[in-house]
Amino acid sequence: MDKTLLESSLSVVDLPDDGLTIRFYEILFERYPQVKPMFSRDTEVQASMLRSAVISVIDHLDDADWLSTNLGTLGRRHAELGVTEPMYGAVAECMIAAMSEIGGRRWTPEMTEVWTEALTAVASLMLAGYPAAGDTSGAA
Repeated sequence: MDKTLLESSLSVVDLPDDGLTIRFYEILFERYPQVKPMFSRDTEVQASMLRSAVISVIDHLDDADWLSTNLGTLGRRHAELGVTEPMYGAVAECMIAAMSEIGGRRWTPEMTEVWTEALTAVASLMLAGYPAAGDTSGAA
């Protein structure tokens, strides 16, 4: 994964006041209105948390243990909230749509490719944290 391209492309679209992640949620709720009830928090608070998570993942891209532990834990929490595997694809689609929209002409196909790869990897690590079918202990 190209950490340099992830960082540089994020700097192109990371708007003040969590603008990228706020726009992401707007697109997500426009395209997938059925997920909106899953969000009990104020969207601005949620957007701030998501922005922090994205930055943390990029900062720790070279630390497989950190990624596995933290994204697995986050995945378990998402499982408890009822997030299903197909929802991860919707999230990636909407995040890249927001990035592309904000980036405009500066957004490149290579940026889309590296973010698709990164978001797919994040989803995989989060899904690895989901409890096994029939597991009622809460452990992954």
